[in-house]
Amino acid sequence: MTEVLQSIGGWAWYVIWAGLLLVASLFVYLGLGGNFIVLGLALVHALITGFDPIGWPLLAVLLGLALLGELVEFVLGNFYVLKKGASGWGTFGGFAGGLGGAVVGNSLLPVAGAVLGSFMGAFLGCVAGEFWARQRLEPSLRIGTHAFVGRLLAILFKHAVGLVMVFLVLRATFPTS
Repeated sequence: MTEVLQSIGGWAWYVIWAGLLLVASLFVYLGLGGNFIVLGLALVHALITGFDPIGWPLLAVLLGLALLGELVEFVLGNFYVLKKGASGWGTFGGFAGGLGGAVVGNSLLPVAGAVLGSFMGAFLGCVAGEFWARQRLEPSLRIGTHAFVGRLLAILFKHAVGLVMVFLVLRATFPTS
């Protein structure tokens, strides 16, 4: 009977652990480094369990994935608009607008406002930069839309990387009994 209860307890903790990792991966949508939170949780697990079953090799892979997510987010979020025909001013406006929009959005609506603000800021900043360079509204709006799409693709990719990280951690910590 005690083995059954221990097995149920082990599975209950695993489900809680899985939920915690999944929630942490969603933090990328809030601009809070969810992939690094997943890495941190894996490191805490490794420290508590004496690096068994999570060891340094898995932690190194998780770090690499988290850095890859950051790199791709930066490249997609900033250079996607260049590929779509943005000027240097439009690209700079999208980058600066995304940062500024996140700050302003967070001050208006904590946490969720940062995400909405970064999307709107990227759009508006890119439109303003393009309008400054071209003095025409229609191409500026088109490039601004591409800045919004680039930001969206970047964050979706980053979350996909986070889900791969969650899978690797859950696979390593899967209860055997």
